[in-house]
Amino acid sequence: MKKVVRSVMLLSLAALMMLGAAACGGKQAAADLDVKAVMADMLAKYPIENGMELGESDMLNFYGIPAEDMEAFAADLAADGITANEIVLVKAKDEDSAKEVETKLQNRLDARRNELNGYLPDQYEIVEKSEVKRDGVYVRLIISPEQEALVEMYNGYLNG
Repeated sequence: MKKVVRSVMLLSLAALMMLGAAACGGKQAAADLDVKAVMADMLAKYPIENGMELGESDMLNFYGIPAEDMEAFAADLAADGITANEIVLVKAKDEDSAKEVETKLQNRLDARRNELNGYLPDQYEIVEKSEVKRDGVYVRLIISPEQEALVEMYNGYLNG
């Protein structure tokens, strides 16, 4: 009888521990990420000199991303066109839109690499270290001399 009670207690304890681990180990709900607030925090810590905030029409003109693919976005880049400093954060409408946004931002990154390769080696080096990343409906492009710190900052918000 003691073995049965002990086995039941151990199984119950194991089940409770698994439930507790699952509840505590979860990430912040991705739907809660405010890309405009994240951008404001990023720019407060790592400002883009002569930065230019992009609007909806700019997203279409610069990246080919139509408004109907985005639920929210924040984008800022160096206005001179030759400085490798650009941050784009997008919350897409859905997974399919996120894939489209990812492709379009990757096209932009590839174009920047081609523009700067052999022309401005120091700026090309910055762009070469950059990447486009999609996490669910969130897509980011960060091109910056502060790439690692900005990615870490973004991931901190994304992962809670």
